[in-house]
Amino acid sequence: MLTKFSYRLVILLSSAFVSTTAANANEILLVGTTADYPPLTYKVGSDYAGRDIKIIQDFAKSQNMDIKFIATSWPMLSNDLSNKKFVVAVGGISANPERSASFYVSDAVSETHKVAMIKCSDTKRFNSFAAIDNEGVTVVENRGGTNQDFALKNIKHAPILLLSSNFAALETISGTQNTTEHPYVMFTDNVEVDYRHQINPSLCQANIPEKFPSSDKVFLFAQTPAGLKLRDAFNSWWKNQGH
Repeated sequence: MLTKFSYRLVILLSSAFVSTTAANANEILLVGTTADYPPLTYKVGSDYAGRDIKIIQDFAKSQNMDIKFIATSWPMLSNDLSNKKFVVAVGGISANPERSASFYVSDAVSETHKVAMIKCSDTKRFNSFAAIDNEGVTVVENRGGTNQDFALKNIKHAPILLLSSNFAALETISGTQNTTEHPYVMFTDNVEVDYRHQINPSLCQANIPEKFPSSDKVFLFAQTPAGLKLRDAFNSWWKNQGH
């Protein structure tokens, strides 16, 4: 039977345990990613992987935060971040004026430029931008990202096919529908083409003389006080890593 003193002691110890548990519990960092843009973001089974995934994981660890990944898509990424489904979006995201106006943008985590991905057997055929941008070629891109923006801005003659995801566009390039009679070309970042060629040697970067401007890959943070605090903390941490 508990005495009045022992009862009070139990209450005090219980309160101390709850307070200690709360203090030791890591804050959850909600991270949105498309997981379809290797080598920057992709999935291995149920686990997220990639260069940008590793960066945000290392940052979260430095801040004593645990990560919960939230699946998104290129068409929905900006809406999901604006609607606070997550506080930061990562994974092959290019900086552009629209994103800078809507979100807090990190310092660059890498730099890339657009190139044309083709079947290696078409290397001689696609030796210039004009050879790609003609009515006999279909340019295929994922909706909602800067690949789509690039195609809509620069392609004047070839039909453009917009698909739901980066994987769907890739499957069109590497699939049996990509034939000599009906060729497909995809404009994407050079880092992705290098990666794709390593795992599928039948895919190559078109060797064309035209070069396109580089762009920074960044992380986007929600335009909230918490998002600003995280962005500033990330930039400081990233700089301290020697970047």
